[in-house]
Amino acid sequence: MSNRVCEALGIEYPIIQGAMAWTSMAPLVAAVSEAGGLGVLGSGFMPKEIIMGQAEAVRSMTSKPFAANLFLDPGEQLEIGVSAIIEGRIPVAYIDSLELLNLEMAQKYYDRLHEAGVKVIAKVNYLEDAIVAEEAGADLIIAKGIEGGGHCTKIGGRILLAECVENLKKTPIVASGGIATPRQAAAATVAGADGIEMGTAFMAAVECPIHENCKTAVVNAKDRDIVACGASTGEPSWQIRNKLADRLFEIEATHVREEAAELVRKEAIGSMKLASLEGEVEENGAVMGGQVSGLIHAIRPAKELIVDFCKEWQEWLKKSYSLF
Repeated sequence: MSNRVCEALGIEYPIIQGAMAWTSMAPLVAAVSEAGGLGVLGSGFMPKEIIMGQAEAVRSMTSKPFAANLFLDPGEQLEIGVSAIIEGRIPVAYIDSLELLNLEMAQKYYDRLHEAGVKVIAKVNYLEDAIVAEEAGADLIIAKGIEGGGHCTKIGGRILLAECVENLKKTPIVASGGIATPRQAAAATVAGADGIEMGTAFMAAVECPIHENCKTAVVNAKDRDIVACGASTGEPSWQIRNKLADRLFEIEATHVREEAAELVRKEAIGSMKLASLEGEVEENGAVMGGQVSGLIHAIRPAKELIVDFCKEWQEWLKKSYSLF
């Protein structure tokens, strides 16, 4: 039986690599796509020339489909991302949203991308967004739960997946958030997902271009080490606890919300880049691994996280279980 995610995207295995700023760059994206999954450039805030340059770099390493991400929020960056994807001949647009989706706006940009031959993935945080994305014509919907790394969402992954499975009529659904093992992927399949997305797991991939200190931090982290920072800003993010995180907590504990938000932004600016590129993970850098870090125990080639992972995933689905 064919898989709906693979059919929709033209890939071999139903695994999507999450879009991560300063992390999912050309080397990782190409390795994931070449292994048969869908690599995704973390291009949401990149200048146009950088997006197109990264796309060319990916294309030089693989002929297989890959994606670039953008945010469906009004402004110059949205136009930059859409034009870069179309002009750069990127096969798939991976579209996040920071606010609730507007049907008219989603339809406008989905149609524009489809007319250029680009497949559209909608990454959603709420059932309402999933319904809008399906009506607007998304080719695939990723349902991200609160467990997922980076920006914290609000709905648990199992709940959001169940809501999407119960309410969507035709669009393939990908489970995202807190997945790093084949057994978890099998559970998501049983719950109705057509595929999975993993982000934090790929931070520990051999081909991931982040500093080795970041990879080691993910591998060594326990579940209780993952904390949500920046609540005062309205956009909290998961990260591995360190001295930077402790300073952010102290700011929020000793200032009113508006003052704290300004100070937190000032303290955290550039922290992800500092960790990812320079390996400063103790004092001032932010390693934005998700809660699933406690299930990641080794740095592995991307191919293992695609091919071997799917073989084990399939084995779990073959097992027979009974309540009686």
